[in-house]
Amino acid sequence: MRDPDMFKYDVRVRERMLRAGRITTEDVSRILDALPDLETAVESVPLNQPALDATAASAASVSTLRQSYPPAPPSDDGDDEELDGGDTT
Repeated sequence: MRDPDMFKYDVRVRERMLRAGRITTEDVSRILDALPDLETAVESVPLNQPALDATAASAASVSTLRQSYPPAPPSDDGDDEELDGGDTT
């Protein structure tokens, strides 16, 4: 979008602009109808999206569940020293 006035038709803000009365549904229809059809000019690019693939997601959750971690060390070592290294006297 080179025309800043066209940003109000952006799908991310369109509903807000409609509620505020800055644009109307007729305006949106007019703009959408004027857009050129570029379906023949696109190129599909396959992307691996494991979060959307049920097989990959279940395999990832199984491997995560099988990991074991050592227990956390105790939080107090008994020397009464402050964590920020300040003077305790």
